[in-house]
Amino acid sequence: MEICNQCEDCTKLCEIVPKMAGVFKALGDLTRLKIIYLLTCDTTGTLGVSELASRLGISQPAVSQHLKTLKSEGIVDSRRDGFYIYYSINRDRMVEFRDSFELMYSSVMGRCNRELIRKSSPDQEIRACVIYYSYSGVTRHIAEEIRNASGCDIIEIRTKKPYSSFSAYTTGVFRSRKMACDPIEPDSIDVSAYDLIVMGTPVWAWKPAPAMNAAVQALKGCEGKRVVIFTTCCNQPGEALPILREALTSRDAIVVLEISLTSEDTKNPDAGGEILRRIIEAQPFGDTAHRADSEEK
Repeated sequence: MEICNQCEDCTKLCEIVPKMAGVFKALGDLTRLKIIYLLTCDTTGTLGVSELASRLGISQPAVSQHLKTLKSEGIVDSRRDGFYIYYSINRDRMVEFRDSFELMYSSVMGRCNRELIRKSSPDQEIRACVIYYSYSGVTRHIAEEIRNASGCDIIEIRTKKPYSSFSAYTTGVFRSRKMACDPIEPDSIDVSAYDLIVMGTPVWAWKPAPAMNAAVQALKGCEGKRVVIFTTCCNQPGEALPILREALTSRDAIVVLEISLTSEDTKNPDAGGEILRRIIEAQPFGDTAHRADSEEK
């Protein structure tokens, strides 16, 4: 496959797609999928050709041929114990395949999402920016997915004094409950050049992280700007969304959509793309001034 060298992701895709094609071909058989399932469920490590043939109701030569195909793609490992050969799943290979598939999926969905944006606003180019704070990396991952899916700008909010694992759950939570503002970098965020702003924060003690409180106050030129808010949390966002909505409204920004992502939501490899599609569906530049969308997907 010819390397296009257009971007890092394209180069990676050109390298991994031929390898993935072989795996897809190996998986494109019902009997081989059954073998993989049996090996995955096996906890003894003693599944051989005869046992697999017995469970599948097919001949041993047929099982051997299927195992040969799976082994050639690195999906299955084997070990010899005396006269017997036992088979198992190559978990490292499956993890590699999963990561490759997710890269391909995100690349394809990114192009689809950019096409959705183009079709949703054919008469104008919407300039957008994602502004986020992340302590654990979860919110950062979602923000970067939105950036990758849309091609928008991205600004990371950092606390001037980083939290430790201890201080985040003591001082950080206490300051969150008090709706305090942490000293942040950058301390001034000019959004005057953007049409749409997406702001993301983790939920601490059912309220926005103190760094995001500070980020709202640090906005410059936000008057009349459309804003989408998203939070990441274990279960429920508590008061985080209403607090951010009120703070942004007091800055004369227009909150057009509120989204809460649970820990289960953030596991979706296309979580950022899903947010983008929900933004498009909300028609932020239509007549609707505000729409709450904080229920679990």
